[in-house]
Amino acid sequence: MAVADMEYAAEKKAKKKAYKELKEIARIEGKRPPPNPYPSAIKEIQAEEKKYVRERFHNPKILEIVKKMKEDKELFFKDREASRAGQ
Repeated sequence: MAVADMEYAAEKKAKKKAYKELKEIARIEGKRPPPNPYPSAIKEIQAEEKKYVRERFHNPKILEIVKKMKEDKELFFKDREASRAGQ
């Protein structure tokens, strides 16, 4: 496992170095640097999920579900308090 981790780290380091050199060449030539060919997997996943996260706050159906859940939670705690007070 440690060997695989070391290989992965070395590969990632080589990719970063290659991209750094590409950016340097672009700067020397006065061009815009190319987009990163090895973006973070986490950032890619977050970009895909971004639309769903936004939808959660603006979709009326989802907002209605959230409102209902809050009301149910409130009732649950009120019932709980009432049962404690009645003991």
